Amino acid sequence: MTGSPLIPEVALWLAMVSEQAWAQEPPPPEPAAPEEPGPEEPGPEDAAPTSDPTDLSPYRTSFEVLADRSIGTTSTAVEFNWRETKVQVGPTGSLLTELNNFNTLRAGALVRLPTNGSIVELGLTWAQVWDTPSSRLLAFTPYRQAGRPPRLELDVDVAIPLAEGVVTAAPRWFPAVQLVFNAYGGLRYSLYPTAFTGMTVGEVTTAVFSPQLTQTEIDNLEGPRLDAMKVDPGRYGLVAGFGNDLYFKRGFFVSPRVLVSVPLLAGASNTELLFWADLSMALGVAF
Repeated sequence: MTGSPLIPEVALWLAMVSEQAWAQEPPPPEPAAPEEPGPEEPGPEDAAPTSDPTDLSPYRTSFEVLADRSIGTTSTAVEFNWRETKVQVGPTGSLLTELNNFNTLRAGALVRLPTNGSIVELGLTWAQVWDTPSSRLLAFTPYRQAGRPPRLELDVDVAIPLAEGVVTAAPRWFPAVQLVFNAYGGLRYSLYPTAFTGMTVGEVTTAVFSPQLTQTEIDNLEGPRLDAMKVDPGRYGLVAGFGNDLYFKRGFFVSPRVLVSVPLLAGASNTELLFWADLSMALGVAF
């Protein structure tokens, strides 16, 4: 094949094919320039309002922001806001247990004045006393049991709320009520209408402020006292206890409580009734 005329033609054909293939091969891509950061998108709260009425993005707030706003705040469930009332009035009744042989029931009226998150109570009550089978038998003996004849009692108490909230009751159809758990403390003053018989105005004035009954008052109470009773000389004392206020939506309330004697003034009043309990219930309406 040396000196064959086909050799130059083959070489020329190969040169033409390679040149055409080299011309069709694409050039290598140039490296892309780094993108410049665009303007920062406004937050949900800073977004400007758009003309699209369906666009809610300006009003969206992230959960973290909502959580930060709610820290330090709380809501109180209120069925009836007793703090906004001016006065609460109603009847009251109670059973007094003086650890003696006599029965005592009290009935009267109560005025409650909400102020500064607490309630000041003013009460006027008549305490009726009568015999029991034990006191009737005791009357046949020379022994006497300390007690208090029928009397008026003035109460000045302060109720301090310790816990409150809306509660439901059983049965389920009973309406929800506002329950307030209170701590009570106050002063109870005993007034015997017939004890001042035969006393002058000066003697009455002095006796009213005395912590214990005078001998004249005790002598005047010999008639009203029960046969087995020795009149207790205590005129006033301190009480303390706990109770609940149940407020209905319209302002009606029920207030059961348990009060006990606090004998801090026993030394001044010379009372022999150191410990006793008062189980009371008040019904009324708040205005």
